[in-house]
Amino acid sequence: MRRIVLPILFICCCASHSLAQQSNNADDYPKFEGFVGLSAVGEINSNQGAVNVGLASNKGFEVSVTRNFNNYLGLKGDFSAHFDAKHETGTFNPTCATPPCPLGTQDFSLDTRLYNFLVGPEIKWRNHTRLTPFAHALFGVARGSTAFRTSGPILTLSVKGSDTGFAMAFGGGLDVRATRRVGFRASMDYNPAFLGDSEFGRTDRRDHVRLSLGIVFH
Repeated sequence: MRRIVLPILFICCCASHSLAQQSNNADDYPKFEGFVGLSAVGEINSNQGAVNVGLASNKGFEVSVTRNFNNYLGLKGDFSAHFDAKHETGTFNPTCATPPCPLGTQDFSLDTRLYNFLVGPEIKWRNHTRLTPFAHALFGVARGSTAFRTSGPILTLSVKGSDTGFAMAFGGGLDVRATRRVGFRASMDYNPAFLGDSEFGRTDRRDHVRLSLGIVFH
């Protein structure tokens, strides 16, 4: 009887230990992940079949929190703010309503800001290396504001406007694990925003490319 009981107990212990290891491995993923980093956004302009994206001075930041349900699927909440989403300066020929109108040109500046509030699913390809690729599809709202200023002998004008509309972000990136709790992230996504001029009832789609680089916390 002892020869039978002892091997059975040994097998049960081994099976219990193996199941415990499998359970731990199945749960070996961070339940929450946070990201904070610098970001830049550029508007895509199509000109005679060519696509141009300017990212020179479009500074901002991005923060996000992801709730992971398993090793591969999570729900991501994302916020980004870009304080110089589009900056233009130049000269123009203003017109006046009451002649005689002075001739000449004067300078102007156009500044816009863009805020994104997005949420959606995120898929990660976790593996045994330090590199973890991911992809996401985010949906939400964007808030845009515009300020036009000009001052000169012909015309002095300062106009501000803002609008809120539907926005999306499709893309992904790569996480590089530095330690068990901290890593680095680089991401890029296509960020269209449906914004316009609410005073005139016009809505336009603005196509953006958003780049981010920062630290991810597990």
